[in-house]
Amino acid sequence: MSIRALAMDAIVKRVIARAGRSDVSAEISRRRTQGPPIPAAVPPSMQKRFHIIEARVAGSPVVTLRRRNAPLGRAVIFLAGGGYAHPIPPPHWKAVTQYAPAAEIDAVVPLYEVAPSGDARRAQEFVARVLADTIAQRGPGEVFLAGDSAGAGLALSVLQRRTEGVRAAILLSPWLDVELAHPAADVLEEWDAILDPVELRQWGRAWAAELPTSDPAISPIHGPFEGLPPVHIVSGGRDLLLPQALDAYRLLKRAGNTGTFTYAPDANHAVGLSGSATPEARRVHDEVVRVLRS
Repeated sequence: MSIRALAMDAIVKRVIARAGRSDVSAEISRRRTQGPPIPAAVPPSMQKRFHIIEARVAGSPVVTLRRRNAPLGRAVIFLAGGGYAHPIPPPHWKAVTQYAPAAEIDAVVPLYEVAPSGDARRAQEFVARVLADTIAQRGPGEVFLAGDSAGAGLALSVLQRRTEGVRAAILLSPWLDVELAHPAADVLEEWDAILDPVELRQWGRAWAAELPTSDPAISPIHGPFEGLPPVHIVSGGRDLLLPQALDAYRLLKRAGNTGTFTYAPDANHAVGLSGSATPEARRVHDEVVRVLRS
């Protein structure tokens, strides 16, 4: 584990310890009376590098980042993580602005609603609509579908229902089973500096709404893996969700999928969002850009 990674690990643990564990039930009740949290605004610095196009699809906002002085070409639809509890934060915008220019593609960011005002069924319908519109605009085979953590789980659940026209999918530290049923999760809980399994399970149940948490719409690890375009997975060795990523890769290989698995042994959850902050993150960044440029 690099010195930078060790330092970041210590900082993250300190910040999370200060914040303490949240009362999910109380937060859900508060949101039902006061409304959902607000997504982070697009950073002004992005306007220097992109044309920012804001629209609404099926009543929800979509932000498209068009490269300046570039023709309409490939695009990646990026779904931010946050445990289905938090809307897109500034670090996810930063990650988009790192990947898109490096891969020379545009980015489309659907801002799906988080629990309890949003749920899996509504988000799937919204993202599927954005995906269909983007493919119609860019052309079949010109669109990637990507996501981080919960966003990666949502991406896979959408892909399992609609595969046509998607060039490939990229799942960064994917949350594919909201029940966290794999026994190895109990071991990795001690290593993961970011995720709290108790809170995750509670938000997962809220996201499921009236559906069982084992439904593939909620936990796509239980969905079909046959007939998908290449699905590329990224995970770290200190990630609570690593067992899910490995199980998904095994199911993909069994189905004949040509996607890859990028493993960062000493990396925490969300290593794919860290840019060049650590050597581990730089290797992941380079691999994701390679896939997007392929």
